[in-house]
Amino acid sequence: MVHVLFFSDRQVRDKLFALVDGTRGPLLVTGVRHGPSMRPPEEREPFDTLEASFGHTLTQVLVADEGTVEGMWRDPLGDLGERLYPRSKQEAYAASSGFLLLEGGRPRAVLRKRGVPREDLWYLQEALSQLSSRIPAPDPARKPGPRRQAAPSGARAGPGDPTPPRGTRAQAEPPPPPPQPTGRDPWQVLGIAPGTPKEEAKRAFRALVTRYHPDKVAHMAPEFQELAERKTRELLEAWAELEKTLA
Repeated sequence: MVHVLFFSDRQVRDKLFALVDGTRGPLLVTGVRHGPSMRPPEEREPFDTLEASFGHTLTQVLVADEGTVEGMWRDPLGDLGERLYPRSKQEAYAASSGFLLLEGGRPRAVLRKRGVPREDLWYLQEALSQLSSRIPAPDPARKPGPRRQAAPSGARAGPGDPTPPRGTRAQAEPPPPPPQPTGRDPWQVLGIAPGTPKEEAKRAFRALVTRYHPDKVAHMAPEFQELAERKTRELLEAWAELEKTLA
């Protein structure tokens, strides 16, 4: 069974928690982006194949961020991550940004998103096969191999390298970096005015992390993904430092 929840729903957090607490068997929870021109989340991969193949055993909860004003201050997945991993911000962030597998309301595995549905499907099936005997392990021969690294900017193609077709558009620019800190002041790193109340600062921090999330550049070259991951770590470290000083 696939449940789709939306950020714009005021009850999205409560509904998510209720599904986590009420599902006994294997449960997959993850976030997706959604827009008017996009297919329904449950019809996308790898979720459609997972439902068709293992829907008798697996429950999926897809939390869709429509990017609307109604949901911009909500972070149900972040709330769930903090609930499951109250002592580790890194684990909480990984759970909220990746594929979270639970059983009986307890986290069993967290998988990072690879951005390629067939790769995500293989690793999800591998992890799920360890939770339920009703889900077979994937074919080892189909295990995704390492990706080929993009050539450095300005490097010439070798004799055997493919030549980009003429007229190909230049790759889109990555999202703009967060405000650069002066002296590593966490307020400046996060772009939050000193003295902001804790809950308001927390909402602003979550919105910033969402904006610069590595998933935003998953389709780009590895150097852009590394940049996004580095910026996200900076934000997490700044918030951990700032949170200690907030009442």
